[in-house]
Amino acid sequence: MTISPALLAQINNTINSPIVRQIEQKSISLYSSNLGALKAIAILLTTFFVGATIYFALKIGWIALRVDRVRDVIFKSELSKRRSIKAWNKIKLYHFAGDDNSLKIAVIEADKLLSEALRLAGFRGETLGDRLQNITGAQLPNIQEIWEAHKLRNRLVHESDFKLSRDTAEKALAVYEQTLRDLELLD
Repeated sequence: MTISPALLAQINNTINSPIVRQIEQKSISLYSSNLGALKAIAILLTTFFVGATIYFALKIGWIALRVDRVRDVIFKSELSKRRSIKAWNKIKLYHFAGDDNSLKIAVIEADKLLSEALRLAGFRGETLGDRLQNITGAQLPNIQEIWEAHKLRNRLVHESDFKLSRDTAEKALAVYEQTLRDLELLD
């Protein structure tokens, strides 16, 4: 699409007209005379939004989580234990809730916690099953019970109609808890 020379001339005349020049001068004058106020408003809005971001990051625990992770990297010895205790307390809340879904979540979360603990302890493998294959009875005395608990977790995840009894869940959670104690991650 090309613009005709007559249309270009009309646009140019409109832009260069005294009315447009006058509006332009008034706009620049208004902006210049209120520049301090505009800067103050911008600073206030920026401060408000930065403050709101920090407030909500603290409220949802995002900053605390990042601080814990940095602290864990710097002080590796306490990292795993403190995180494990915190995670285990959350697992116990699911366990004590008592309904079927909460028990399932407790077993699944306990399995995840053990997987992470073994990974941090230096056991190789992509999954908990891989790590357990590389562990001997000398390293973890209850390796067979851990396998059974892990198989239970797999059934929970892969079999949608699997019914978990409270007794079975408690036995599995006891195995996970004992293993974490053996790894000195729980008191």
